[in-house]
Amino acid sequence: MTRSKRAEKLIAMSEKERKAALAKMTPAQLREIRPYWEIWAHEGQIAPEGDWHTWLIMAGRGYGKTRAGAEWVRAIAESDPTARIALVGDSLGEARRVMVEGPSGLLALPRPSWRPAFEPSKRQLTWPNGATATLYSAGEPESLRGPQHSHAWCDEIAKWGQSHGRSDAAWDNLLLGLRLGHRPQVVATTTPRAVPLLRRLLAQEDVAVTRGTTANNKDHLAPGFFRSVTVRFGRSLLARQELDGELIEEIEGALWSRALLEAVREEGAHADSTRTVVGVDPPASSGGDACGIVSARSAPTASAACWPIARSGSRPPNAGLARWPTPPGCGAPTEW
Repeated sequence: MTRSKRAEKLIAMSEKERKAALAKMTPAQLREIRPYWEIWAHEGQIAPEGDWHTWLIMAGRGYGKTRAGAEWVRAIAESDPTARIALVGDSLGEARRVMVEGPSGLLALPRPSWRPAFEPSKRQLTWPNGATATLYSAGEPESLRGPQHSHAWCDEIAKWGQSHGRSDAAWDNLLLGLRLGHRPQVVATTTPRAVPLLRRLLAQEDVAVTRGTTANNKDHLAPGFFRSVTVRFGRSLLARQELDGELIEEIEGALWSRALLEAVREEGAHADSTRTVVGVDPPASSGGDACGIVSARSAPTASAACWPIARSGSRPPNAGLARWPTPPGCGAPTEW
């Protein structure tokens, strides 16, 4: 797409100069430059230079990861008619809902004349020049065994299912099919979570890593959102992970590591169970920490296994005898 002189001038400016110039422009002028992603993107949303194979964008919520991934795919498709791109989400539904049809997805990008045609039955998008992209589910690793691609965009990889090594299997099958074109590349966008696949990518030398926070993109978020979440979550572990994009490893003193929990994760509890147990971890005093309550079931054929079915937490209402609601599926509330 040929750039206008105004667009070229804005792209050449520093980010600070560009913001000042945009603030003075009329609505008609803003509409004219809307299709040029380089004008609106912040630094972390532009693909890094260098000979990288994988670009990992690991950042907080609202950073603009999805838009960055979609714009990267669009640029590849428009510049290479032979591009064959894989779009991999946690599930096919999420890939379609977020990566394709979402507010920052491929169909929402502001270039109507170059918008791809989407065929849901084929799970395929086709651009006017012939470039294509196909949707896949990370929950079905075998679906990536066989197809060949030149590029790939993987969304929320830290959310991909961990049971039986599915996330690693999906990633490995994708890489084994990434053999078309002169320079195969993959972009992975995610909010951090200490899972094996993410740790593995961070340890690789051919991975370019972009880190960022919700604050980096607050000018493009709903008014009041950033302030409300920072007030609500402060400097908690959740805020550090979900807003600051920090990879939270193990909590000091934890009895079970994340790696141990992920290694024994199952798809779900068995329908039949022989025993239901409710565990209560009460505070030492009426003014202490919240009381933890967990209920779990065991299956008749798995004597050494049990499945958590609910959890709850509350502060004791009064000193002495306390009454907490029992988690779902365990009968009436119980006095302790």
